[in-house]
Amino acid sequence: GHDSPVTTLVVSPDGRLVATASTDSTIILWDARDACISQEWFTRHGEVWCLAFSPDGRRLASAGEDGKVAIWDISGSSHQVAVLEGHPATVFGCAWSSDGAYMASREGSGATRVWDGRTCRPRLFDGANYKYTNVEPLFSPDGRWLLAHNWSGCGVWDVGSGAHLALQFNDDGDHGASAAAFSPENAYVAVGYNSGTIRIWDMATRQAHLHLNAHTYRIHDVAFSPDGRLLLSVSNDKTVKIWDAHTGAMVQSLEGHEKLVWKACFSPCGKYVGSASGDKTVRVWRTSDGSCLATLPDHGDKVRHVAFTSDGTMLWSAADNGTVL
Repeated sequence: GHDSPVTTLVVSPDGRLVATASTDSTIILWDARDACISQEWFTRHGEVWCLAFSPDGRRLASAGEDGKVAIWDISGSSHQVAVLEGHPATVFGCAWSSDGAYMASREGSGATRVWDGRTCRPRLFDGANYKYTNVEPLFSPDGRWLLAHNWSGCGVWDVGSGAHLALQFNDDGDHGASAAAFSPENAYVAVGYNSGTIRIWDMATRQAHLHLNAHTYRIHDVAFSPDGRLLLSVSNDKTVKIWDAHTGAMVQSLEGHEKLVWKACFSPCGKYVGSASGDKTVRVWRTSDGSCLATLPDHGDKVRHVAFTSDGTMLWSAADNGTVL
């Protein structure tokens, strides 16, 4: 694995590869089925803070300390095919739109830039047009919207026209956004806040659909189930909670982690949830009754990343000590 903390873990669209990056300036491609290293290389860009597979799985974007976004062809032996320059500071987030037409990258100072996903040239916004982001940029599943958020607010833009949606995401009592997710059918966006609340917005009406007093502390992650019916959230309060995304009713409270929960995800079938915690464990839960099916203690350090492969047969995780399992 890596020699330093793992900063990101992503699964390829076909589920055959898992990519991880670290502050040790390395990127590793793992064979998801055999759980072994497929390729590993050292970047010249310093600490690597984000990775993103292109929708066809043939390219991998990486970015980090030097403010540049590198595009790698991974269809054979990995090699760099483009470098996107313009960020003056460390890049902490990058994402492709679902059709591959756009790629967004976000720097530490808050500006997000949008690039042509095929030619790698700057698109409509290659400045500080997105002033609100302090977390990874997020495209809607249909690629139409781009959401960017930070401790003080959220913004949603029409990627094609550059129009800003007039959504008032923040309330004075919410203390800033900390996590967000679009529903699979593009109808809703859920925003979690440092106050522990969650707001679910209807993208058609531009109105807050639900307001959940979800947790007692900051929300680290939110995610919709594959069918869009459920929403999960994780927090500093050590819990994973599952909500009815349409009514706001709490369906399950998954309790057992001894420290804060950093990340959680639904399996592709929606029947299971994986969670990663500062207590150095990964847990697997059953969605229907909230029971804990497995506790995986093998990392030996804080676990910040967890993801299912697209066929649901493998659960991958990564920790601060560089281990990937």
